Amino acid sequence: MKEMSLEQIARACKGIYTGEDSRRSLEVSGVVIDSRKVESGYLFAAIKGERVDGHSFIPSVFAKGAACVLCEQAPEHPAGPYILVDSCLEALKSLAEYYRSTLSIPIVGITGSVGKTTTREMVATALSAGFQVFKTPGNYNSQVGVPVTLSEIGQEDEIAVIELGMSEPGEMTVIARIAQVDMAIITNIGVTHI
Repeated sequence: MKEMSLEQIARACKGIYTGEDSRRSLEVSGVVIDSRKVESGYLFAAIKGERVDGHSFIPSVFAKGAACVLCEQAPEHPAGPYILVDSCLEALKSLAEYYRSTLSIPIVGITGSVGKTTTREMVATALSAGFQVFKTPGNYNSQVGVPVTLSEIGQEDEIAVIELGMSEPGEMTVIARIAQVDMAIITNIGVTHI
């Protein structure tokens, strides 16, 4: 992730920053939703899942050195700054959309019912002959995965190849708005995605 301060993040996701004023200019080095992947300087988004609520991991991510937490309820004993939002998922999407708008590199979006990952690998390999290429790690291609993926694009990257998935009606519209791709490849469209 290129430089984004806690102040910018709070503004981008329409959240309320709580913490020392001196830390508002602190820049985060990454965004994660999995507490196990938190590193020093990261922003942790406490997403509420079907089985696990990210809010329960807030104390442990601060212990690991998280710069800030994005949350829907104020932590009881915060060990660092946090940004309070109505919905962590919506805030994560807004943050990714803002971050994408700060990037000047072209993004190739790849979607389709099958073959996305293979196509992504082939396109990224071909482009790597002349560019520093960023590509979606694994298959982070959902409304949660794409925002996290975009946050990993760094200053050294010259082009990105992003996988875009869909598992519910209207999801592609949301993901496409966030990713703002410059070029798109559709592998094919199966009956389930019509």
